[in-house]
Amino acid sequence: MKIKQNDFDSQEFNNFLDLRIIPDSTENDQNIYSSDTISFHKYANNQKIHLNYITKPNLLLEQRSAEWFGPTILVTTAALIQNPELISITLSVLANYLTDYFKGRKEPKIKISFITQKSKTQFTKLDYEGDKEGLKEFEKLLNQFKN
Repeated sequence: MKIKQNDFDSQEFNNFLDLRIIPDSTENDQNIYSSDTISFHKYANNQKIHLNYITKPNLLLEQRSAEWFGPTILVTTAALIQNPELISITLSVLANYLTDYFKGRKEPKIKISFITQKSKTQFTKLDYEGDKEGLKEFEKLLNQFKN
């Protein structure tokens, strides 16, 4: 399991009251998301997690690998105030999604990122790389940002 932390300032993320998926990159005004983002988005919303895109996907990045590339998910303070269990629920839905998606096959290494809000303009991006079992440790780290 590997977790990388990156702190940054931003004015654009603090207005959201729900979970948001952020593009992996933007090029020529095109928002590029990993190819599995759309199916995870649909699955999460069917599980009653209100997960929206910060901007509409224009292109999907097809990543062929033995790894699963998940979305970057923004978790604002406002979203956590409305639902303090949001991180736990989201990671549980992710684990269920991966179990269903890879049923009958070996589950791959997971790559997913969460951006959490520290203050009005300060954010931390946590990149997770590991197996599904490591998500419990990742959840503990994410929950430290709730305070």
